[in-house]
Amino acid sequence: MKEEILNYLTERVGTAIAPGYYAEIDRWLSWWRGINRSFHCYFENGVGGYPIRRELYRMNMAKKICEDWAAVLMNEETKLTSEHEPTRQWLGENMNGSFFRSVNRLVEKTFASGTGACLIRLDGAELDANGYLCSASGRYAPRITYDFVDASHIIPITVRGGEITEAAFVSEVRDRGEELIYLEIHTLERDGYRIRNEMFRVVGSELERVENGCGVARDIRTGSPVPFFSILTPNLINHIDEGCGMGISVFADAIDCLKGVDLAFNNFCRDIRLGGKKVFINQSLICRDEEGNVYTPDDVAQQLFVTIGDTDLAEHPMITEHNPELRSEDNADAVQCQLDYLSFRCGLGTHHYQFRPFRGEAKITATQYMGERQDLRRNAEKHSLNLRTFLHKIAECTVWIGRELCGLPLLSDSAEIRFDDSYFTDSDSERSRDLSEVELGVMTVDEFRMKWYGKKSEVVSQ
Repeated sequence: MKEEILNYLTERVGTAIAPGYYAEIDRWLSWWRGINRSFHCYFENGVGGYPIRRELYRMNMAKKICEDWAAVLMNEETKLTSEHEPTRQWLGENMNGSFFRSVNRLVEKTFASGTGACLIRLDGAELDANGYLCSASGRYAPRITYDFVDASHIIPITVRGGEITEAAFVSEVRDRGEELIYLEIHTLERDGYRIRNEMFRVVGSELERVENGCGVARDIRTGSPVPFFSILTPNLINHIDEGCGMGISVFADAIDCLKGVDLAFNNFCRDIRLGGKKVFINQSLICRDEEGNVYTPDDVAQQLFVTIGDTDLAEHPMITEHNPELRSEDNADAVQCQLDYLSFRCGLGTHHYQFRPFRGEAKITATQYMGERQDLRRNAEKHSLNLRTFLHKIAECTVWIGRELCGLPLLSDSAEIRFDDSYFTDSDSERSRDLSEVELGVMTVDEFRMKWYGKKSEVVSQ
């Protein structure tokens, strides 16, 4: 986050976050990207005492943790539906497959950076003389687009009850080859949310306003009590700055575990790299070519040969082999232990990452396997509460646009989010059980269709 933007917002509307918090976000994102230079980069003394820059071997488990949480919470089986047919069709037209793919990516970055946001934008909307959004009756309807940003682009302005009600969003854009800073400010006024768009170029340490940058309206009065943004955070208490409305990374308290994984993996890789066979030969076997270059009698792999001692054969044999011990078992156990600590600390359960689960142990049954997933299931249900609210707010704004600006008969409170829990349950068995209940009359056909297809029978027949 550029300090100039924070200073500008603080002077104009005020902010609810300390500038130093973005240093924490940058630290979390560095682990998600795979390299934290203060930890992964170091120097060793080389030949002659000259320092050599090295990097630790690393597994980039911070990204894997976030990828797995995104896969558990938001996948292709997640459904947004409504019993009200016009509302269901409108939501399906706008919040379609590409929308859910983008949300999946946002969940990953949210769990890395601590906070994510969806911005609802209108392409082709018209404003009246007072800057209010106009109804689309008699004209082309505006097209709804969704943009997604992580915590490094979010500045909370007002926080109520732990939720961000007013915020600014910062992004870098390129307009005809020129790099600009795009600032989008959402504030709540008596007649609804107001959106102000501003463009800046950075000149030295100063901001210079750009008029009519990228053709975006400067001031939009939506007239909507519903915000044109929705905030997502992991369902974890932010113990770093509890009042700012932002969340914390899912691995914020597991940085030492991430270090432990990379240290164990680095030790494993270095043992393999340095563990190649060494063949030491007596100097009497060394030959030189016409130019004085040294070569060995059987120069197939020169890295295998190292000269030792002098020509005294009694003291130094002609050829000596050295085969370093790789310690593969010890290293593998160390990596596995560190992965267990990490997955436990990030809410995935103790044995989420198992590379050698049955070594010397009896194989577990499917029921036992599901039982070991209980920690993950409880945490997934906890995080899904925030994700459900996040999606409901996007759906609420989308429905408001369709009803108020496009004149459609939509119901704002009819949207329903269904998450996929097949990761924890046997969906085939549950489906068969539901079919049996339909045959017995315990469950209706409409209830079955709504549960498994998100549609009523009359909708399917159409």
